[in-house]
Amino acid sequence: MAFLRMLRIVLWSFFGVRKSASHQADMAAIKLPLLPVVAIGLAGGFGALLFCLARLATTVAH
Repeated sequence: MAFLRMLRIVLWSFFGVRKSASHQADMAAIKLPLLPVVAIGLAGGFGALLFCLARLATTVAH
């Protein structure tokens, strides 16, 4: 449950729109040392997805 909450926090921060009350409630309920790990993992996964899509597009176009 806490991991899903962290995923939600990180995804909302990537999007850039959050209400202050929601942000305060989330920060009070999670373990902050794990949050950067989740953020780096999601950013790396997103980068890998873009890389794979680019390779697929160049392979199909070639």
